[in-house]
Amino acid sequence: MYYRCNSAYIHVICSKLVCKLRKDVSARSEVDSERLMKNFIIFFHEKEGTSALVRLLDNFHTVSIVHQTDKSGWEPFDRHNCGELSAASLERCLDYIFDESPLDLQGLNGVYSQTSTKPLDSFDKSGSVGFKMRFLTSEAMSPLLRPLAKRSYRVDQFVKDRLEQSFRQRMFSTLKRHDVVVFIAARQDLLRWALSKYHGDGSGNRGHMQFKIASGEMSRDSVGKIEVDCERFSDFIEECRGEHAEKRALADAMTKQGISVYPLRYEQFLSDQTGYLHDLFEKLGQSVTQEQIDAARAAGMFFDKVHSDDISESVVNHEEVMGRFGDCFEAW
Repeated sequence: MYYRCNSAYIHVICSKLVCKLRKDVSARSEVDSERLMKNFIIFFHEKEGTSALVRLLDNFHTVSIVHQTDKSGWEPFDRHNCGELSAASLERCLDYIFDESPLDLQGLNGVYSQTSTKPLDSFDKSGSVGFKMRFLTSEAMSPLLRPLAKRSYRVDQFVKDRLEQSFRQRMFSTLKRHDVVVFIAARQDLLRWALSKYHGDGSGNRGHMQFKIASGEMSRDSVGKIEVDCERFSDFIEECRGEHAEKRALADAMTKQGISVYPLRYEQFLSDQTGYLHDLFEKLGQSVTQEQIDAARAAGMFFDKVHSDDISESVVNHEEVMGRFGDCFEAW
């Protein structure tokens, strides 16, 4: 037996099916988009613009920066914030932060707060989650070596190398397991990077004048000129070269382990912040609009640039300094 079908009825049914299919595809796309958003770590040394950067990124609704409560501790896994956190405990914290399960803040702080100055604040895991930290320094290693020293054992370079290698392998494995994107902060202009270290506290000694200015403890206008001792300053230049070499070695080692590694160029952050942010968000599997960038900037970065690009404004003997060190540059 055959039934005569109303063509208008068939058209309505087909339209509803197409509409439902489109909604299913759209919903699936949104889920896939969220899943494709990458988590990240920014490895840095100092005075490379990362303090301003993480505060700016935290203003985007699709990015959450891990930090301690009371809007403090923006380098949560550096020793001055996390205390003598063991490598195993650090790995557990990273698992809590980067795994695909909902945030278990109680479990995370159950590990982290055993040694930290403050607990970690809550954060949203639906977008990209990240933070900045120093990868490994002698300062960070010292708590691992201290128990040996207390037992009067001779801590030689072999032991230090073995501990460092163990830490690196643990970190590499954790980052790869969670498909974490690694950004390495790179300040290519060695002259101005070294000068920011040399002029650190505003008087020609190491320090962090940018924090004092940001807190209102001192004003940018109160920062006076300094006379640079070029022989002493050359040591700062070589220190910067050495830190670039460490960064390159770290990037190469991580790349060989299958970890995605990208440089964050300080100079681009200053000269083309919009392009810089578009590139960064693309690496995180996201896109960002100019309106979102403008809104994030309007919310504030807490820090302002301390030194002018014109070093004559901060250095008395600027001609001598430029003549000797003006071409010191490490391209990334």
